[in-house]
Amino acid sequence: MKRYLLLLICALVLTAFQGCKKKSGFDPLTKIQSDFIGSWEGTISTFKNNKVIRQSGTVVFYPEAGGASLAGLLFMKENIFVRQFQFANGTVYFNVICNDPENPNCQNWSLSGYAVFSEEGKIELKISGNECGLTGNQYISWEGTMQSTQVAADSIRYFDFARIGNTWTYSARLQNGDSCQVQKQVSQNPADYFFQGASSQACAWGGTNKSFNWTVSPDTYTINHDSTFSLNRVYFPIYAKPGVTYKYLVNSDTTTVTLVDTSVWLTTPAGTFSCYRFRHTEPYYSGTIKNTKTSHFWLNNRYGVIRQEVDNPVDSTSIQLQVLSAKNF
Repeated sequence: MKRYLLLLICALVLTAFQGCKKKSGFDPLTKIQSDFIGSWEGTISTFKNNKVIRQSGTVVFYPEAGGASLAGLLFMKENIFVRQFQFANGTVYFNVICNDPENPNCQNWSLSGYAVFSEEGKIELKISGNECGLTGNQYISWEGTMQSTQVAADSIRYFDFARIGNTWTYSARLQNGDSCQVQKQVSQNPADYFFQGASSQACAWGGTNKSFNWTVSPDTYTINHDSTFSLNRVYFPIYAKPGVTYKYLVNSDTTTVTLVDTSVWLTTPAGTFSCYRFRHTEPYYSGTIKNTKTSHFWLNNRYGVIRQEVDNPVDSTSIQLQVLSAKNF
């Protein structure tokens, strides 16, 4: 009898200790900045104009050049660009960059937000502040849950086409009717998102066998120098709003970029591509006379420039048309 009583007491003691045992659980404070890098899918919602508005889409977080902070792209009804300003207690805090900065209705823009893990593989996203709109109808607050997801390479929506060894071959035509092939190859990646290479051709065209310098980050493709594409630096933001003209000061001159269309299907000898179409203007000088060159670029986020048309080439030996005819990736 004493033996059974002793066993009963031991069982009760063990049960008591188990009841006091600390339960393990998820702690978002343990998350570090790099845990947010990747693609997330889900739905965010807000209450506006007396109704609930929902938007589904993808959020991509990635390190900015240097890796000290994150940036992000929200592919919803519009493409939205965010830039981290703080990371604290497992939370990424960011500002939302206005994609229509010269619009008078956007002068009170103040959107910001944060992302924090709610459980493993899920983040809570919140964005609030003043968006574009008339006074009194500007404040908005979005929030929702996003789940980690793997995205196939061909469905990637941000710029991602520069790698050492990648080559592009274009069938090009000059203003005077002469034609040739122009090849570009990336040979160096000396810094984050910065790529260098060479343009070459066998037609004895002047000014085309030269080096090029590109910056290809997820949010912006920048032609820092590329003699066959442009005379000046060109910026193509993936978050551009259709119809909005973005102005950039080059020395004392202004270049412009306008997103004309967001989904143009283009068939070339290298394949069929879904493209953004941009209009680009840049200044050039003929002696002391200033002129403006207007080009149209068809860009695919996975393969780069697919087509370029120039309305008014600088001279008879300038490129009027380039179409992608081959690539090695």
